[in-house]
Amino acid sequence: MRLGAYDFSPALWPTIATLLLLPMLTGFGIWQLERATWKQENIDTHTGRARLSPVSLRSLHDYRDAEAYRRVFARGYYDMEHQLLLDNRTHAGHAGYHVLTPLRLDESGKTLLVNRGWVPVGSSRAVLPDIPGTTGEVLVDATIKLPPTKLFRLGDMDEVHEGWPQVVQQIEMNELEERLGYPLEPLILLLDKDDEFGFVRDWKPKYDVTPDKHRAYAVQWFTLAAVLLMIYIGVNTKRLPREK
Repeated sequence: MRLGAYDFSPALWPTIATLLLLPMLTGFGIWQLERATWKQENIDTHTGRARLSPVSLRSLHDYRDAEAYRRVFARGYYDMEHQLLLDNRTHAGHAGYHVLTPLRLDESGKTLLVNRGWVPVGSSRAVLPDIPGTTGEVLVDATIKLPPTKLFRLGDMDEVHEGWPQVVQQIEMNELEERLGYPLEPLILLLDKDDEFGFVRDWKPKYDVTPDKHRAYAVQWFTLAAVLLMIYIGVNTKRLPREK
Protein backbone atom coordinates (compact mmCIF):
# COMPACT_ATOMS: atom_id res chain seq x y z
CA MET A 1 0.00 0.00 0.00
CA ARG A 2 1.55 3.26 -1.08
CA LEU A 3 0.97 6.36 1.03
CA GLY A 4 2.65 9.32 -0.61
CA ALA A 5 6.40 8.81 -0.34
CA TYR A 6 5.98 5.69 1.85
CA ASP A 7 5.13 2.07 1.18
CA PHE A 8 3.24 0.12 3.84
CA SER A 9 3.83 -3.63 3.34
CA PRO A 10 2.89 -5.58 6.49
CA ALA A 11 4.77 -8.83 7.03
CA LEU A 12 2.97 -11.99 8.18
CA TRP A 13 4.38 -12.56 11.67
CA PRO A 14 4.30 -8.95 12.87
CA THR A 15 0.68 -8.80 11.69
CA ILE A 16 -0.26 -11.97 13.55
CA ALA A 17 1.47 -10.78 16.73
CA THR A 18 -0.24 -7.40 16.55
CA LEU A 19 -3.66 -8.93 15.95
CA LEU A 20 -3.20 -11.08 19.04
CA LEU A 21 -1.71 -8.47 21.38
CA LEU A 22 -3.68 -5.36 20.43
CA PRO A 23 -7.14 -6.67 21.50
CA MET A 24 -5.58 -8.06 24.68
CA LEU A 25 -4.03 -4.74 25.69
CA THR A 26 -7.15 -2.71 24.91
CA GLY A 27 -9.27 -5.32 26.70
CA PHE A 28 -7.20 -4.93 29.87
CA GLY A 29 -7.66 -1.17 29.64
CA ILE A 30 -11.44 -1.47 29.27
CA TRP A 31 -11.59 -3.92 32.20
CA GLN A 32 -9.69 -1.47 34.41
CA LEU A 33 -12.15 1.30 33.50
CA GLU A 34 -15.07 -0.99 34.34
CA ARG A 35 -13.53 -1.80 37.74
CA ALA A 36 -13.02 1.90 38.41
CA THR A 37 -16.66 2.63 37.55
CA TRP A 38 -17.96 -0.18 39.78
CA LYS A 39 -15.88 0.88 42.77
CA GLN A 40 -16.75 4.55 42.35
CA GLU A 41 -20.47 3.70 42.21
CA ASN A 42 -20.08 1.59 45.35
CA ILE A 43 -18.36 4.45 47.18
CA ASP A 44 -21.00 6.96 46.02
CA THR A 45 -23.79 4.62 47.14
CA HIS A 46 -22.23 4.22 50.57
CA THR A 47 -21.78 7.99 50.94
CA GLY A 48 -25.31 8.78 49.79
CA ARG A 49 -27.08 6.23 51.99
CA ALA A 50 -24.95 7.11 55.01
CA ARG A 51 -26.40 10.64 54.86
CA LEU A 52 -29.99 9.39 55.11
CA SER A 53 -31.76 9.28 58.45
CA PRO A 54 -31.91 5.77 59.96
CA VAL A 55 -35.14 3.79 59.63
CA SER A 56 -36.52 1.02 61.80
CA LEU A 57 -35.31 -2.42 60.78
CA ARG A 58 -38.83 -3.79 61.19
CA SER A 59 -40.01 -1.46 58.40
CA LEU A 60 -38.20 -3.75 55.96
CA HIS A 61 -40.75 -6.32 54.85
CA ASP A 62 -38.14 -8.75 53.57
CA TYR A 63 -34.56 -8.62 54.77
CA ARG A 64 -33.47 -10.09 51.44
CA ASP A 65 -34.50 -6.79 49.85
CA ALA A 66 -32.41 -4.76 52.30
CA GLU A 67 -30.14 -2.14 50.78
CA ALA A 68 -26.46 -2.31 51.57
CA TYR A 69 -25.12 0.69 53.52
CA ARG A 70 -28.63 1.75 54.62
CA ARG A 71 -28.71 3.07 58.19
CA VAL A 72 -31.23 1.34 60.46
CA PHE A 73 -32.01 0.93 64.14
CA ALA A 74 -33.34 -2.10 66.00
CA ARG A 75 -34.09 -3.09 69.56
CA GLY A 76 -33.18 -6.44 71.08
CA TYR A 77 -30.85 -8.52 73.24
CA TYR A 78 -27.31 -9.69 72.52
CA ASP A 79 -26.53 -13.39 72.82
CA MET A 80 -23.30 -12.82 74.73
CA GLU A 81 -22.76 -16.55 75.29
CA HIS A 82 -22.38 -17.31 71.57
CA GLN A 83 -20.05 -14.83 69.92
CA LEU A 84 -17.89 -15.26 66.83
CA LEU A 85 -14.49 -13.83 65.97
CA LEU A 86 -13.96 -13.22 62.25
CA ASP A 87 -10.27 -13.87 61.68
CA ASN A 88 -7.70 -12.09 59.50
CA ARG A 89 -9.03 -8.56 60.03
CA THR A 90 -6.48 -5.77 60.21
CA HIS A 91 -6.53 -2.22 61.52
CA ALA A 92 -3.65 0.26 61.18
CA GLY A 93 -1.39 -2.60 60.17
CA HIS A 94 -2.22 -4.75 63.22
CA ALA A 95 -3.83 -8.21 63.10
CA GLY A 96 -7.08 -8.90 64.86
CA TYR A 97 -10.70 -10.04 64.64
CA HIS A 98 -14.13 -8.60 63.97
CA VAL A 99 -16.56 -9.39 66.77
CA LEU A 100 -19.84 -10.87 65.49
CA THR A 101 -22.53 -10.94 68.17
CA PRO A 102 -26.03 -12.39 67.57
CA LEU A 103 -28.86 -9.95 68.28
CA ARG A 104 -32.35 -11.32 68.99
CA LEU A 105 -34.87 -8.72 67.89
CA ASP A 106 -37.67 -7.60 70.19
CA GLU A 107 -40.22 -7.09 67.44
CA SER A 108 -40.05 -10.47 65.73
CA GLY A 109 -37.80 -12.73 67.78
CA LYS A 110 -35.61 -13.18 64.71
CA THR A 111 -31.83 -13.17 65.09
CA LEU A 112 -29.14 -11.47 63.06
CA LEU A 113 -25.44 -10.78 63.48
CA VAL A 114 -24.05 -7.45 64.62
CA ASN A 115 -20.44 -6.66 63.78
CA ARG A 116 -19.32 -4.76 66.87
CA GLY A 117 -15.94 -3.84 65.46
CA TRP A 118 -12.27 -4.79 65.50
CA VAL A 119 -10.24 -6.13 68.41
CA PRO A 120 -6.52 -7.04 68.36
CA VAL A 121 -5.27 -10.59 68.72
CA GLY A 122 -4.19 -11.71 72.16
CA SER A 123 -0.67 -12.54 73.26
CA SER A 124 -0.92 -15.58 70.98
CA ARG A 125 -3.47 -17.24 68.71
CA ALA A 126 -4.29 -19.60 71.55
CA VAL A 127 -5.34 -16.70 73.77
CA LEU A 128 -8.57 -15.12 72.53
CA PRO A 129 -9.27 -11.45 73.34
CA ASP A 130 -11.77 -10.34 75.94
CA ILE A 131 -15.01 -9.19 74.28
CA PRO A 132 -17.31 -7.60 76.86
CA GLY A 133 -20.84 -6.43 76.17
CA THR A 134 -24.26 -6.34 77.82
CA THR A 135 -27.10 -8.80 78.38
CA GLY A 136 -29.63 -6.01 78.81
CA GLU A 137 -31.89 -4.59 76.12
CA VAL A 138 -30.07 -2.48 73.55
CA LEU A 139 -31.11 -0.01 70.88
CA VAL A 140 -28.75 -0.67 68.01
CA ASP A 141 -27.96 2.06 65.49
CA ALA A 142 -26.14 0.43 62.59
CA THR A 143 -25.50 0.17 58.87
CA ILE A 144 -26.68 -2.78 56.78
CA LYS A 145 -24.06 -5.00 55.20
CA LEU A 146 -25.11 -7.89 53.00
CA PRO A 147 -23.17 -11.13 53.51
CA PRO A 148 -20.94 -12.23 50.62
CA THR A 149 -22.58 -14.39 47.98
CA LYS A 150 -19.33 -15.78 46.55
CA LEU A 151 -16.77 -17.33 48.85
CA PHE A 152 -13.27 -18.62 48.10
CA ARG A 153 -12.44 -21.64 50.20
CA LEU A 154 -9.00 -23.15 50.65
CA GLY A 155 -10.33 -26.24 52.36
CA ASP A 156 -13.22 -27.72 54.27
CA MET A 157 -15.35 -25.94 56.84
CA ASP A 158 -13.48 -24.49 59.82
CA GLU A 159 -12.98 -26.91 62.66
CA VAL A 160 -15.54 -26.27 65.39
CA HIS A 161 -14.08 -26.12 68.90
CA GLU A 162 -15.94 -26.46 72.14
CA GLY A 163 -16.52 -23.30 74.09
CA TRP A 164 -17.10 -19.71 73.08
CA PRO A 165 -16.20 -17.41 71.45
CA GLN A 166 -15.33 -19.31 68.29
CA VAL A 167 -13.02 -18.20 65.50
CA VAL A 168 -14.27 -18.29 61.88
CA GLN A 169 -12.40 -17.52 58.68
CA GLN A 170 -15.32 -16.13 56.67
CA ILE A 171 -19.00 -15.32 56.87
CA GLU A 172 -20.93 -18.26 55.51
CA MET A 173 -24.46 -18.06 56.88
CA ASN A 174 -25.28 -21.78 56.74
CA GLU A 175 -22.09 -22.65 58.60
CA LEU A 176 -22.69 -19.98 61.24
CA GLU A 177 -26.26 -21.18 61.77
CA GLU A 178 -24.90 -24.67 62.33
CA ARG A 179 -22.48 -23.36 64.93
CA LEU A 180 -25.07 -21.25 66.74
CA GLY A 181 -27.91 -23.74 66.59
CA TYR A 182 -30.55 -21.30 65.33
CA PRO A 183 -31.39 -19.51 62.04
CA LEU A 184 -29.96 -16.13 61.09
CA GLU A 185 -31.41 -13.37 58.95
CA PRO A 186 -29.51 -12.79 55.66
CA LEU A 187 -27.88 -9.51 56.63
CA ILE A 188 -25.30 -8.14 59.03
CA LEU A 189 -25.41 -4.90 60.99
CA LEU A 190 -22.27 -2.77 61.27
CA LEU A 191 -22.53 -1.13 64.66
CA ASP A 192 -22.44 2.67 64.75
CA LYS A 193 -19.10 4.14 65.85
CA ASP A 194 -20.73 5.94 68.79
CA ASP A 195 -22.32 2.86 70.35
CA GLU A 196 -20.86 2.18 73.80
CA PHE A 197 -20.85 -1.60 73.37
CA GLY A 198 -18.59 -1.66 70.33
CA PHE A 199 -14.89 -1.75 69.58
CA VAL A 200 -12.79 -0.15 66.81
CA ARG A 201 -15.12 0.70 63.90
CA ASP A 202 -14.26 2.21 60.52
CA TRP A 203 -16.87 1.07 58.03
CA LYS A 204 -15.93 3.08 54.94
CA PRO A 205 -15.42 0.93 51.82
CA LYS A 206 -11.74 0.07 51.52
CA TYR A 207 -10.03 -1.21 48.42
CA ASP A 208 -6.46 -2.26 47.81
CA VAL A 209 -6.81 -0.61 44.40
CA THR A 210 -8.74 2.67 44.36
CA PRO A 211 -10.83 3.88 41.38
CA ASP A 212 -8.11 6.43 40.52
CA LYS A 213 -5.48 3.68 40.40
CA HIS A 214 -7.71 1.61 38.13
CA ARG A 215 -7.99 4.59 35.77
CA ALA A 216 -4.21 5.03 35.84
CA TYR A 217 -3.75 1.35 35.01
CA ALA A 218 -6.20 1.73 32.12
CA VAL A 219 -4.15 4.61 30.71
CA GLN A 220 -1.05 2.42 30.88
CA TRP A 221 -2.72 -0.42 28.98
CA PHE A 222 -4.06 1.93 26.30
CA THR A 223 -0.61 3.52 26.00
CA LEU A 224 0.98 0.11 25.47
CA ALA A 225 -1.63 -0.63 22.80
CA ALA A 226 -0.83 2.66 21.04
CA VAL A 227 2.93 2.00 21.21
CA LEU A 228 2.42 -1.50 19.79
CA LEU A 229 0.41 -0.07 16.90
CA MET A 230 3.06 2.56 16.16
CA ILE A 231 5.83 -0.05 16.23
CA TYR A 232 3.83 -2.27 13.87
CA ILE A 233 3.34 0.59 11.42
CA GLY A 234 6.96 1.67 11.73
CA VAL A 235 8.57 -1.72 11.05
CA ASN A 236 6.30 -2.36 8.08
CA THR A 237 6.65 1.02 6.39
CA LYS A 238 9.52 2.01 4.14
CA ARG A 239 10.31 5.28 2.48
CA LEU A 240 10.36 5.04 -1.30
CA PRO A 241 13.45 6.24 -3.14
CA ARG A 242 13.04 9.55 -4.91
CA GLU A 243 12.59 9.30 -8.63
CA LYS A 244 15.01 11.28 -10.78
